[in-house]
Amino acid sequence: MEMPARNLRVTLGACAAAAMLLVGTAQAANEPSALISYRQATMKAVGGHMGALAAFAKGEVDFVDDVAGHAHAINELSKGLARLFPEGSGKEAGETRALPKIWEDWAGFEAAIKTMADESAKLAEVAKGGDSAAIAAQIGVLGKEGCGGCHKPYREAKD
Repeated sequence: MEMPARNLRVTLGACAAAAMLLVGTAQAANEPSALISYRQATMKAVGGHMGALAAFAKGEVDFVDDVAGHAHAINELSKGLARLFPEGSGKEAGETRALPKIWEDWAGFEAAIKTMADESAKLAEVAKGGDSAAIAAQIGVLGKEGCGGCHKPYREAKD
């Protein structure tokens, strides 16, 4: 059964309009101010996992079976962090503690993110052994070199 030419034009026009709407929505979805909010939420999630790991490392909880999951979550989140800092998403785009040094020293920033990914992967591996002292030591390394390796040079300190 053939579609009348008028119906075909209407259908093609509707598809084109829908495609343009979707492209416009996708572009608007990554506005710098929205990216700032998204990355702050992502970093809060990482902070939540680190808080749980710190409680374990301090001996406040003994949930050794949870460590690998927290480490894995941090590892997965760290893999996409660089894309959350496109140029133009600094203080000029909204309220953020991201320092201009991120974009001035992009290679160093990416290296810091890679350290976080590497150290969180090591923690997930160490956690498999169940040795609480070794796990606590690696949590310390992740905090100091992973989180701190990025926060100290690339994030503005709180007032």
